[in-house]
Formats: sequence, structure tokens, C-alpha cells
Amino acid sequence: MTANLQKIALKFFVRDAQAARLKEFVPVFHRWIQTRAVEGLLIDVADYSHLENGPGVTLVGHDSDYYLDTMEGPLGLLYTRKAPLQGPLEGRLRACLRTALTACAKLEDEPEFDGRLRFAGGEALFLANDRLAAPNTAEAFAALRPDLSAAFSRLYGGPVELHREAADARRRLAIRIVGDPAADVATLLRRLA
Repeated sequence: MTANLQKIALKFFVRDAQAARLKEFVPVFHRWIQTRAVEGLLIDVADYSHLENGPGVTLVGHDSDYYLDTMEGPLGLLYTRKAPLQGPLEGRLRACLRTALTACAKLEDEPEFDGRLRFAGGEALFLANDRLAAPNTAEAFAALRPDLSAAFSRLYGGPVELHREAADARRRLAIRIVGDPAADVATLLRRLA
């Protein structure tokens, strides 16, 4: 069942949530659409920054969406894959990690943030966006563990800790991954290359 999971979400947290205001991401995401800064067909930007603990600022795409949000923990980039990818689950996870971290690196380099915005590479959040393929159960967590461990161990260059966030079946399966606390985005991207 979990091997068929296609709708994958990954979140990397901002080191200092005060380093940038959500509204600052709106023109950046509009420019990303115009310049095709990240892979895939980008469609629109939605500003939900007025909602507390909401989706923040969303870059809507055909294959995937990018959020700067506070819904799933502190401020961070939440990448959600909507379109299917080929290959085994571990490979799909690595592809999603590469895309999410590439977006993090691009955001860190945007002139609007003047070097203030940095992502904490040592921790990530995995979300299964398909309750049929990966319900929020201990069994689904156990079934995903080998692929998550393999993909994130490669990313972090060593063993990782995986923690299921909540046992509430009404919520998506969320797994916090803790790896190399000193890792930055550039290091993580090199490890995925």
C-alpha cells in the first residue's frame, strides 16, 4: 500500500522565523513564475499571510505546490508533490528532496532577503498526502520507515531518527526526521547529487 504513495510533502524549517515576513515571499514567487525558477509548470501565487497558522504564501503549480507556511510547525518551505513520479518510493523521495532543497537554496539567495533567510537543514518533516495509500497508523509508519530511512540517511550522510508526529487517524501521517544538525542546504544538495 505505502509503496504506491505518490502525494508526498516535505518541509524544511527556517532557522530564524523572524528573518522574513510572509508578505516578502509574494513578489519572489511571482518572479519564479515569470522566470521558471523551479521545475514544473507554475500557475499562480496565493497570499494567505493574514491567517494565523495557515498556508502562508502559496506558489501553485501543475505538478507540485510550494508553501511558506506555519501550518505544520514553525515557518518553513513546504513542498507538496501532486503528480506521479516513476520508480521506487525511495527514488521518488530523493527526487522530492532534491526539488524542495533546490527551492530552499533559491530562496536563501533571493535579494529580497539580503542573506537573512536560512533554512535549518538538520531536520525535516515528511507528510503523506494520501490517506488511502498511507493512513496515519503505526502500520503505515512501519511500512514507510525503510524507504524514509534510506533516503534521509543518504541525505544526512548517516543514521537518522524518525518520529511519528501524532496518532490521530483524522490527521495526515506526519513523520519528523532528525539528522545532521550542522547540515545546511548546500551540503544536503551535494549529498543528493
